[in-house]
Amino acid sequence: MNDGKLKTNRGVNNLLDNLIASHVLKVGEVISVDDPNYLGRIKVRIKGPRNKGGDDGVLDNDLPWCFPFIPKYFFSTPKEKEAVFIFTFGKDREHSDRMYIGPIISQPQKLDFDPYYFTALRGFSFASQLPDVSPSTIPELKGLYPSKDDISVQGRDNTDITQKKNEIVIRAGKFTQSKPSTNNPFSFKFNSETQGFIQIKNNVVVSPSNSEKQSFGIVTNIVSNKINLITHKDGSPRFNVTNQDNLISDDELAKILDEAHQLPFGDVLLEYLRLLKDALLNHVHNGSGNPATDLTSSGNKQAIAAFKSKADDLEKSMLSKNIRIN
Repeated sequence: MNDGKLKTNRGVNNLLDNLIASHVLKVGEVISVDDPNYLGRIKVRIKGPRNKGGDDGVLDNDLPWCFPFIPKYFFSTPKEKEAVFIFTFGKDREHSDRMYIGPIISQPQKLDFDPYYFTALRGFSFASQLPDVSPSTIPELKGLYPSKDDISVQGRDNTDITQKKNEIVIRAGKFTQSKPSTNNPFSFKFNSETQGFIQIKNNVVVSPSNSEKQSFGIVTNIVSNKINLITHKDGSPRFNVTNQDNLISDDELAKILDEAHQLPFGDVLLEYLRLLKDALLNHVHNGSGNPATDLTSSGNKQAIAAFKSKADDLEKSMLSKNIRIN
């Protein structure tokens, strides 16, 4: 890792000054993201004198609004102290309407926060620091970030939505914390134990392995520690799954895990019912209150004995501990 090592390029300051003085594209530091009208506007300070389009001497409250350059369909708000690209409408309007794209993130391990004055501009010729070591060269980080052929939406912290060839993956918890080491200078690594994801794969072989002819289709995998399949009004018991803050609160989630029905394993349930069916179908009464004669039948003795010996174990293993329904 670079550890903030400074570049020694003598032209760095001149290049940065030229970018600041540009009348089309500038780089600024986010000062505020509090827009009372919820238009997505932010306030950005551009370093430099006012006669070169900068904001030196301008109070934070007097900075012009910056409007998002991308459509509202894509929502991403920079954090304060991050860097953004600024577009103006001409030299005579540098201190009125502005538009922005950002935040500027140098490398994927900085997605959560990449400060303007320290690391955000690494990689540009006018940056004051060199980039960190590439995550793609560290085996423990393989699979965390999209490849060059992917189209991906990266979350701020530990989530992403990635489209691959014939595949889409929605996941959370993709990495876990770890101590930096010689082989991995970062404080995280690929989560190989509790990663949760929904994976939809197209053009997968779905025919049985012993089938003479292969057939192809779509396979959807849902992987998690716990899986809840919850309905709204008609579910029993009912749960609050439309909380306006977070849909399902932590307290309600704990309630679901405790009170929702456990999903039965179909093959175990079927084995239980078959044993029960064999015992019932071979159970014979002679009528008039006489005792059942099938107790002396070797066939039914075997059916009853099989049911008695397996019933308890099947009942204990029949219900899933990790999938709940209502």
